[in-house]
Amino acid sequence: MKEAKLMFAMMSIFMVLVLPLETALAAGVFDFLKGGEEGSKAAEEQPEPIDVVTGSARAEVNAIANLLLPGSGLMAIDLSHKTKQFCMLDGVSQRNMVHFSHTPENTTEDVLYFLNPETFVASGLNAKKLPPLPSELGEMTPHQWYYYDGTYTEPHHGRTLGVDFLVMAIDVK
Repeated sequence: MKEAKLMFAMMSIFMVLVLPLETALAAGVFDFLKGGEEGSKAAEEQPEPIDVVTGSARAEVNAIANLLLPGSGLMAIDLSHKTKQFCMLDGVSQRNMVHFSHTPENTTEDVLYFLNPETFVASGLNAKKLPPLPSELGEMTPHQWYYYDGTYTEPHHGRTLGVDFLVMAIDVK
């Protein structure tokens, strides 16, 4: 029963954080971030992404943008040169992060959640019963939680992290 409650709590976090981003990504709101010639053309041909989004979705996009302002406690890290990922790291704990794929059309790992497992383990979750995080990019099954034990190269960072995480991927296509 405890593990069911923990999984419910994890899915609740997912619902609050991911679903607005899934909608925006699927609608192409962030296509201007592609960079290069394709991104330049997308930026020139399309109105500003925020101009396309209306209603509560616009407020959600602005809320996400506000998270990246200096002093927010969230650190934006560009890993695109290594793994084609962008990272938003919780600057306070430095143990929770969200990754966004630079090339979501090429992967099923468009949005990734890295959560510190300590609270879940303290509440009874046996994280080691989760499948181990695959050591190669593109091998995760969307909406499946994985356990990364910190001892091998984490593929989305391109290095060994030395600490453990619960990790889940979202495919927004």
